[in-house]
Amino acid sequence: MKNDTVRYALFSEVFSALAHPKRLEIIHYLGEGQKNAGELAELVSLSKANLSQHLSVLKARGLVHCEKCGTFCHYRLTSPKVLETCEIVRDLILDQMQTTTQLQEALATVVPLRKGHQG
Repeated sequence: MKNDTVRYALFSEVFSALAHPKRLEIIHYLGEGQKNAGELAELVSLSKANLSQHLSVLKARGLVHCEKCGTFCHYRLTSPKVLETCEIVRDLILDQMQTTTQLQEALATVVPLRKGHQG
């Protein structure tokens, strides 16, 4: 049981790192290829200090790797699975949206119970 607790805590930490829109945006751009901090800051419209905080979270959770090259730090995803995970969640959200749309369309065809009542 203790192993399960540790495993779920680790899952929670990774999902917590992915739970911020700007960090997801950073992952999106790093999915296109390696970027330096200046490029990322411009792409996600953050100050370098704020970007650094988000990158620290992603690095601490093992989602992003930093490689120093002279005075620059180049960032990349640690695995293509990071982006794949985000894509799976995106597909889940799209499925939910489609189901909601289908339910709304079905409800729109229901005749009101009371005459003259419009929902």
